[in-house]
Amino acid sequence: MAIKINIASLNEGSQQLELLSDSKELDLGDNFVKDPVHITLDLYKTVYQLDVKILIKGVLLLTCDRCLDIFELPFESSIQLIFVQKSSREEEINEDNIRTYYAHMRVIDITNDVKETIILSSPMKKLPAETKEGTCSWCGKSKAYWSSLIVEKDDDVL
Repeated sequence: MAIKINIASLNEGSQQLELLSDSKELDLGDNFVKDPVHITLDLYKTVYQLDVKILIKGVLLLTCDRCLDIFELPFESSIQLIFVQKSSREEEINEDNIRTYYAHMRVIDITNDVKETIILSSPMKKLPAETKEGTCSWCGKSKAYWSSLIVEKDDDVL
């Protein structure tokens, strides 16, 4: 399965589509995103170009870097892609957000772009939010608790 836009059936001008997807369709594995993923497409089509603004909302399932429990982290990410009709004489465009398509094409696939955006939404430091008291909103433990578990080793002693 894939997220494809039928460009042949689109009218010229501005349009909006609401889609629901899941981790299986996006090939993200079982424990990375909580289903469903909400995708909003703002499309603007002209004769030779299609501008696509994609807003992706969902919930990531992350393993806490402190306690190793899985917690939920809502995310919202957006990307913009431009699809330009390519003639047979043109060279390939080397831009990250510009794609080419041929006049005879009926659909364009944006599955990989959506998947990459979701993966890049994952923070490097995977920690749930803290409460006002300084405890983890997910497991309830404080920074002092985690600091007490760290044992410093003396390099001189073997």
